[in-house]
Amino acid sequence: MKVFLSPAKNMRAAPAMPQGMPEGYAPRYLYKTEALAASLQRKAPYELESILQTSPQIALRAAALYQDWTNEGGVPAMLAYDGLAYKHLQAETLSLHDFAFAQEHVRLFSAFYGPLRPLDAIRPYRLELAHKLDGKSLYDFWGRAFYDDLFGDGDDIAVNLASNEYSKAVRPYLLPADRMVTCEFLTYRKGKLRCLATIAKMARGRMARYIIEHHIEAPEQLTFFDWNDFQYEQSLSDNNTLTFITRG
Repeated sequence: MKVFLSPAKNMRAAPAMPQGMPEGYAPRYLYKTEALAASLQRKAPYELESILQTSPQIALRAAALYQDWTNEGGVPAMLAYDGLAYKHLQAETLSLHDFAFAQEHVRLFSAFYGPLRPLDAIRPYRLELAHKLDGKSLYDFWGRAFYDDLFGDGDDIAVNLASNEYSKAVRPYLLPADRMVTCEFLTYRKGKLRCLATIAKMARGRMARYIIEHHIEAPEQLTFFDWNDFQYEQSLSDNNTLTFITRG
């Protein structure tokens, strides 16, 4: 079983490193990253503003990141990302034994680096799968890479803790024998169940940590997850969806 998460816009160039942490590994799709970097390095900040659909200030920072980017060095991906999910995953407090499990079972999807293992060394960047570069969709650019990384080595189960933007990179390639299990985190508000983005991101991070700490290798074991009053709701779940609800 593998589990996959979205990346985060916020990144850390020098995160705290657990003692004894091995040096980062080279990302396996670095040749494709280099092609993206070469194209992005040629863009002026005003062009990046349009490509990244962001503010002039962030586009300027992104331009500086790409001008400084190199294919050497970097920090482990699971420590580099600093969004809500990763703040609640708290990778810096995991044991080396847990990191070894995560390296085999966890994948972090990146529009810039492709499928990442937790210990793959990366540098800060700004790019999302929904963006287009030189008129080409990044979904087309990466093609089957995300799917093949999850299912290509004989695994037939993947747990989806990613946003729709990133799980869309897998769904078109699923075969009848593949099982992708999506975890849904819903909150009761004003008498209705709603997916509140902030809370869902935090819960995805805690679920990822739960999987890593307990070395879980079957989706059925996830039903015991109980962070922040979330409880498994069987009536809203099926073979491909595990739903957890909280009263908020």
